[in-house]
Amino acid sequence: MTEKFSKYSRNYKLSISNPKVFDAVKMLISILIALAITFVILCLVSSDPIRAIITILTGPLTKTRYIGAVIESFIPYAFAGLAAGVLFSAGAFNLGAEGIYILSGAVVTAVAITPLTESSILHPILCYLAAMAFGGILMILPSFLKAKFGTNEMVVSLMLNSIYAGIAAYVVRTFLGTLKRGGNSSKDYLATAKIPYIYEPLHITICFILLIAVTVILYLVMKKSRLGYQIRLAGTNPRFAEYSGISALKLAISTASIAGILSGMGATTALLTQTTFYTPSQSLVGIGFSGMLMSMLGRNNPIGIVIAAFMIKYLEQGTAILYFVDNSVPSEIVAIVEGIIIMLISSQYFLRRFRERQLLKEGLEEHAE
Repeated sequence: MTEKFSKYSRNYKLSISNPKVFDAVKMLISILIALAITFVILCLVSSDPIRAIITILTGPLTKTRYIGAVIESFIPYAFAGLAAGVLFSAGAFNLGAEGIYILSGAVVTAVAITPLTESSILHPILCYLAAMAFGGILMILPSFLKAKFGTNEMVVSLMLNSIYAGIAAYVVRTFLGTLKRGGNSSKDYLATAKIPYIYEPLHITICFILLIAVTVILYLVMKKSRLGYQIRLAGTNPRFAEYSGISALKLAISTASIAGILSGMGATTALLTQTTFYTPSQSLVGIGFSGMLMSMLGRNNPIGIVIAAFMIKYLEQGTAILYFVDNSVPSEIVAIVEGIIIMLISSQYFLRRFRERQLLKEGLEEHAE
């Protein structure tokens, strides 16, 4: 009993030796360093760098519509991050979320412009189901080919992204387009397909609640279920997972289908809340790739991914506000913050010596006792 309590206390003590505490401290210090470097850059390009950095950090909170824009825009990115997190946790390098987002957009559009029902509740649900089904099936292909034939998953998924984008453009131009936008954009969505606001000042829709529910469910699946254990085991030690009797093919299909379903949900959310029509070359481009960034920042933890997505969109909104106040500051400055944070968090050597010294110190103290 004493040994069990000792193990429990080691797992939950607030010390840098605790991996969770170390990750949190590493994230915080990375953000502070990134902001410090950003401030130095602002000193070079802005006439009032202090005001500029304050605007970036507090600007979105100054008006309700600003924070509403953050809430509305971060949800599709959070879904992309969750999809990437599932794949990365399993050690998969399937980068197909970008193509799934774009092609799912065409699927959503086909349902959204078709008068399938007069119900404003059922119509969005049909859009979600169609995109989730297509996303779940199409995401499987690169992972299936890797598990079955040993193909390079990353190369195949990147190739398929271009193919899916081409198919989406062709479908929209040939079957769903309208000449009033040059034929490259779809017809307007029917009013029944649009998702209304629950609380309009903050742009909160049912999608926000859906994201929270999916995040909690995914967290429980990844941390508490047998499937989650198999995914994490395959990601950390694939050979041991194979020797443990875990089917690589079944696991690849399971993780890819979950990621594809999440990608379909993200694409549907973006289109039915932020737009009234679909343009394949613009509407959803880049969200799938950004999901990998969210996953890295959130350390593949569903809750961390959602927080990371909100943080990045918050900084982007703050930078956009700053650009209107002082257009001498480049809007790309948020990319500098993102790049520095990713570089520090992904580095295996950042703060490693400090943690090793702390582990050694605690080990000596336990030995002395």
